[in-house]
Amino acid sequence: MKIKYIIFLLLLVNQTTFAQKEAAVWYFGNFAGIDFNSGSPVSITNGKLFTNEGCTSISDNNGNILFYTDGSLVYNKQHQVMPNGNGLLGHRSSTQSAIIIPKPKNKFQYYIFTVDEPNPKNTDDTTLNDEDPPNNGLNYSLVDTRLDNGNGDIVISEKNIPLITYNVNDPEEVKYKCSEKITAVQHGDGESFWIVTHFKNNFYAFKISASGVIKNPIKSTTNLVPTGGYITNAIGYLKASPNGKKIAIANSSIKNTNETGPKGEIKRDTGNVVLYDFDSTTGQINNNITLISNINPYGVEFSAKSKKLYITTNNFDAQGVVLGSTLYQFDLKSSNIVNSKKAIINSSYVAGALQLGIDEKIYRSGYPILTDSYDKLSVINNPEADGSNCNYIQDAISLKVPTRVRLGLPPFITSLFLYSFNYEFNCFGDNTLFYFNTNEKVDQVIWDFGDGSTSSDTNAYHIYKNAGVYNVKLTKIINGEQREPLEKKVTIYESPIISAKPIVLAECDSNDEFPEDEKTTFSLSSANYELTLNNNDYEVYFYHSTTEAIADSQNINALPNDYKNTQQDEILIAKVTQPNSNCYSLGSIILHVDKNIELLPSPFYSCTLSEDKANFNINNIKEHIKKELNLPASVVLFLYQNNKDFQLRTNPLNGDFLSTNTTLFIRAENDSKCYGSGKITISTMAVPKIKASETVYICKNNPNLVALGTGIVNLNEANNYSYLWSTKETSPTIETKKTGIYTLTLTNLSGCSSTITYEVLYSSLAKIDNITIDETENSNNVVVTLNDPQKYRYSIQLEGGNILPFQNTPFFQNVPGGIHELIIENLDGCGSVKKEIIIINFPKFFTPNGDGYNDYWNVKGTNTAANSKSVIRIFDRYGKLLKQIFPNSNGWDGTFNGQALPSDDYWYTVVLEDGREIKGHFALKR
Repeated sequence: MKIKYIIFLLLLVNQTTFAQKEAAVWYFGNFAGIDFNSGSPVSITNGKLFTNEGCTSISDNNGNILFYTDGSLVYNKQHQVMPNGNGLLGHRSSTQSAIIIPKPKNKFQYYIFTVDEPNPKNTDDTTLNDEDPPNNGLNYSLVDTRLDNGNGDIVISEKNIPLITYNVNDPEEVKYKCSEKITAVQHGDGESFWIVTHFKNNFYAFKISASGVIKNPIKSTTNLVPTGGYITNAIGYLKASPNGKKIAIANSSIKNTNETGPKGEIKRDTGNVVLYDFDSTTGQINNNITLISNINPYGVEFSAKSKKLYITTNNFDAQGVVLGSTLYQFDLKSSNIVNSKKAIINSSYVAGALQLGIDEKIYRSGYPILTDSYDKLSVINNPEADGSNCNYIQDAISLKVPTRVRLGLPPFITSLFLYSFNYEFNCFGDNTLFYFNTNEKVDQVIWDFGDGSTSSDTNAYHIYKNAGVYNVKLTKIINGEQREPLEKKVTIYESPIISAKPIVLAECDSNDEFPEDEKTTFSLSSANYELTLNNNDYEVYFYHSTTEAIADSQNINALPNDYKNTQQDEILIAKVTQPNSNCYSLGSIILHVDKNIELLPSPFYSCTLSEDKANFNINNIKEHIKKELNLPASVVLFLYQNNKDFQLRTNPLNGDFLSTNTTLFIRAENDSKCYGSGKITISTMAVPKIKASETVYICKNNPNLVALGTGIVNLNEANNYSYLWSTKETSPTIETKKTGIYTLTLTNLSGCSSTITYEVLYSSLAKIDNITIDETENSNNVVVTLNDPQKYRYSIQLEGGNILPFQNTPFFQNVPGGIHELIIENLDGCGSVKKEIIIINFPKFFTPNGDGYNDYWNVKGTNTAANSKSVIRIFDRYGKLLKQIFPNSNGWDGTFNGQALPSDDYWYTVVLEDGREIKGHFALKR
């Protein structure tokens, strides 16, 4: 291994520069792209993006494109959509729809972070105007460049994973979830990263470490950007300075609503640009300075040395019509940054994005007003210089036909790609190489290796005396000026400590067409635990020979994990690597095949709980197998849910296993060696289907025996069950006169049980508290008041013998006059109570024409003993008393002093014996 290092080092010594070109290739706009690998940007035409704004790309450190995306589709290095590269949750019209972050300590994997366009059309109550709903907020997906034959693909288990940047209990925030802004900064530990976004009044900083994305963000409070003004409030770039110490945010507008002006014009010039301090160690953002307000900003970008900040802003007239844009510069080293503002150029172009290139120039997108794309980019050639000395050139770079730029340019982690240095050979004992990449003419460098040693070599080598973590600093002197030191934590690793002896992997011979050929499939990773001495941080790769293991420097040609041996006791070489380094140690494994004993036990049954699932106890299944197959006591069984887990020896089942009918895979070991394998069917058995509870009533007025348990099972199936009552009785039914709780457990022939609970209660006849009779000229209503009215049903037997239909409520309407009987019947079959009621009825009219029908008017219901002395007086409309009658008389015949009175309305007053007085009127018809 050391010989390999020496040869490689000799090659490196002869090189004058080192590549660090992850941001060397950009793709954007309509199929547009530029390539910085030659030292200057060159237009390229092989891109596939068609995007208004959002875009991002990543190359390897030699400048070879790996993949790129508009936040929705991901294209690989062959410019084909990755197999799983559809349907990311960004949006091509989101300002910064995506950014790519390398996964720490992993040279093959990258995270794509996406932010959707938070469209208010997707938040209202109508779906007719929706545009690509819903608003998806911030999400991430993992790309592994080893997948799809080295072309890369999204890891399907880590696709579109949401990150919460809103109050989940606030319905308004849930509608939008996030703004269109996202940036990334290298963490202060020199290894991890921060992904930063903004929503409403908070920055959210998520840490990305070697273990993955930490979903709990660091929150920093800011001034409010209301969702009421979305979507324009969400627009604008968010950038971090290359030195990782500043954050700048462009809020295109800050409006409370989307209401337009009096002429329907959109309200403009409400936005601002704010500068913050960023702590790359804690993720906190604070110390805001509002640089400019009442404008319509879009792009922001820092110079490579973090001395200057540039912004672009659109200019509008009073009617909201765009007139062009302005490019501003701010001096971040000034004692008054706000007053350092300089207008670099006013143009008839839209504002457009600003993006720092690896040549340390800043590039600007955009297009002339009244168009929607352009074939040229503009450039700030000397971003560190003051004012016009920055040498801004409009239309500096021509794009090849048919490519066009629009608004967006791809963002990068400038703190990693531009404001950093790199190192190689970080195994203990190596001559570690430190280098940096820049287009500047450097007068002198000073390397501080963090152990008290220094060097002034541009490409410096250093041998550390101990393994450990060192804080390495690089100070550059350019044009006599000493620059701010660049710092990085560098880890010098020990070579992995592994097992000194070969690890034997033993598997049973395959149950295939050649069951005794001493060949089977091994899960090679099952040797990792012993091989690495239980160090989970190591990565292990397997090869046929030492030569193959050493030659595969990228570890991309290793054997697959599921490997079928070619001969008995085949030896494979294990390459155990230290992540984020070139350190490795070589070991070996021996693949031994034992004769397989096929295990085929009978099915195991368990009682169903719900949804055709049963709870299977794994230990009981193992005992069932060992007992039935008479296996030796020393045999240890492992059960697996699927063949993959069985092959990999991962996720063995333990404890209780909730499942439907299925087949489990068996692996048997004796003295840690393969003994046999097979399958067992586990099946659910139905439990007796009975209701959980029932209420039974005993009539309190006549307490007879009641039967419990009747109707639970069919009579012809009664012998298929056993019965156990809480009273210790074992008969299918029991009888009782006592109230209380009784349970019956019913068990079928399979041993599965169900329990029903009986609650025995007293049921009483109705006790009437009050009967209210409302007798008016319009209706006769009867209301019965009693306790627990829901336990009874109600009817009235009328005076003539007819019985009204029973009803569930103690309220009757329009009851005819007369002497009736109220019936209240117990719903539990305990009988009924009856009560006489008297209803007085006042006829609406009468016809005294001598035909024998309705010739007299009298009040019905007052001729009872209770009301026989009631006085009834009849008046004309002027109040003149015409007649006084009594309930037991025929009534009034429509005459006064022997003279027939004319058809008209007449009035009555009835004074009942109980003191009630009732008044009304009726009609005389002739």
